[in-house]
Amino acid sequence: MEIGKKKLLFVITQPVVGGAQKYVFDLAKNFSKNYQVSVAIGGSEGGDLFKKLEVEKIETHFLKHLKREINLLHDIRAFFELVKLFKKEKPDIIHLNSSKPGLFGSLAGFFAGIGRRNKPKIIFTAHGWVFKEDLSRRTRCIFVFLSWLSAKFQDRIICVSKDDFDEAIEHRVAPPRKLSVVHNSAGKINFLSKKEARAEISKLIGRELSEDAFVLVNLGRLYATKGLGYLIEAISNLETSFPSKKIVLVIFGDGPEREALKLQVTSYKLQDKVFLVGDVADAAKYLPAFDALILSSVKEGLPYLILEAGLAGIPVISTNVGGVGEIIKDGENGILIEPKNPQAIADAVKNIINDGDKAKKLSAKLKKSVSEDFSFKEMAERTEWVYKI
Repeated sequence: MEIGKKKLLFVITQPVVGGAQKYVFDLAKNFSKNYQVSVAIGGSEGGDLFKKLEVEKIETHFLKHLKREINLLHDIRAFFELVKLFKKEKPDIIHLNSSKPGLFGSLAGFFAGIGRRNKPKIIFTAHGWVFKEDLSRRTRCIFVFLSWLSAKFQDRIICVSKDDFDEAIEHRVAPPRKLSVVHNSAGKINFLSKKEARAEISKLIGRELSEDAFVLVNLGRLYATKGLGYLIEAISNLETSFPSKKIVLVIFGDGPEREALKLQVTSYKLQDKVFLVGDVADAAKYLPAFDALILSSVKEGLPYLILEAGLAGIPVISTNVGGVGEIIKDGENGILIEPKNPQAIADAVKNIINDGDKAKKLSAKLKKSVSEDFSFKEMAERTEWVYKI
């Protein structure tokens, strides 16, 4: 142990890099200067997050039974796995990320701290409340109760958006004094030039992108909450109503919806228009290749993807969910649409295609606001302030 440095332990469910994983990696890398940092990761060994942390020489712990999916046997084992880890490592701060670590990690942190003179401080970042998803009334009530129960064992809760803060208050998850809003930040990204990025995308999809192609992108885990079925339907609508333009959609990422999305692409006969390229390391660096980002989610916290697209200088069309409206001001620095509406997506894309000057103005204003209002320095400073209060 490094003398004088407090021990900071992050916990997250999956090693495949998405928004929450980027959050953990960026903070772990930043705080490794002043803390003894380690990261406990569930899911499966050997994913991108493990590799990136290894490069930074940050210690990792694999949690075999901590998985995103609900499984009673695995969940019970995950709880005891966490208790064992916390007792062994004796962290000063446990920073839990996403719903399942939030519940089991909070309880495990409490039990692991029994008998310790200096109990660990337990911090939780929600990354969007699970009870905001499309759920039955009964299931939503269960998740609200579990969030409330978890909060009883948490010292502070970080909300990545004001929307998440408001939802926590409305559902009485925790009192305002326990909640802090700390916006995400895209940090520094080494983007490729547009020409280089287009060449790489052509390789990924297995065909040359023509000069006049209008190329759209979505990037993230393939979950139902990402609303990708609505996006693919929108491309089909554009094919019918806007046949004069070669429109291509590239979807980065993997997840449980992959096979269903492939079937949808085939059923709409969009195999030469829509490409599911899977997980690609450092995918954000390819964003300059694209003419617009489409975020079709039905639930979000404060999406990294919009921040990354802003820095890349490409226009953004997004559903108005979660904290999106805290970044995008409709008609000023992007276009906001209602969720679950393929025609609204198609109309917004036509708007961007038909008015190139407007698209340039939107992307320029978004780049300015992301650079000025969502700095990593502020995110790190505010997070450390939460650790210390």
